[in-house]
Amino acid sequence: MNIRFQRGRNCYLRKIILLAAVFIAAMFCKPPATAFAFNVTPINMVEMYTTSGTPVYAVPDVFSPVVIYLDRFVNVRVYGITDNGFFQVDLNGTFYIPGPYMVSQISEAKTEKQKALENLGDFAEAYRILLEQMASYSENFALIDVTGDGIPELFDASGKEIYTYYNEPDNERAVMMYYSEYPVTFYYSKKDNVLLGKYTWNKNEIWEVYAKDVSLLPWGQFKCISTAASSFKGNATSISREYKNDAETRADLYNILKKILEL
Repeated sequence: MNIRFQRGRNCYLRKIILLAAVFIAAMFCKPPATAFAFNVTPINMVEMYTTSGTPVYAVPDVFSPVVIYLDRFVNVRVYGITDNGFFQVDLNGTFYIPGPYMVSQISEAKTEKQKALENLGDFAEAYRILLEQMASYSENFALIDVTGDGIPELFDASGKEIYTYYNEPDNERAVMMYYSEYPVTFYYSKKDNVLLGKYTWNKNEIWEVYAKDVSLLPWGQFKCISTAASSFKGNATSISREYKNDAETRADLYNILKKILEL
């Protein structure tokens, strides 16, 4: 009797455990999403353009798998609109793109120079604050574009520091592009768009060729890529510190930068 009782008890416990497992699975496992019921209103074919990371679906349902993501400015033919806000598009087959990801015309991306002009007040303020911080060790400074993007970089008096203006929404500020413990005499070739540096090491004159490297920082850093500068020296001129770092100059930075940017 005891053996039968024990067997019955074990069977009962197994049933309880199985039911509990099914209940837990039901609690945590959601049924697969089904496509949204939709109607398509046909339209005369129009061409539109994607924005960054535009998702493409096989059905007009954001809970369905994404077929592919398209880059910005991809030309797409649209020939229908669904009642839940998708464009029916032709991409070598019928697919669907959510309306907010499409634009009817392309606006050319603004250059760094254009963005700086539009935010000239913030630009001038960023450099003004920087120059105030540099006042104790840099009596003069230079403003010259040495990257080719139209934004004038700021050079300290001794040739140890180079700054530029980082112009991103809610993150506008002056940022460092170069630092050296030892003074460097900088030259710039506008024809070649190349920054050169000259200094003395162990009684030897060393020339360096710099390039903007954006692998670590979005605004870039100047890194030496070569010491073979002879092909650029003939077109390069020394960078002079023509601006005095005093209160009057700092107060006039808006006009100074505007004049440079409008050249």
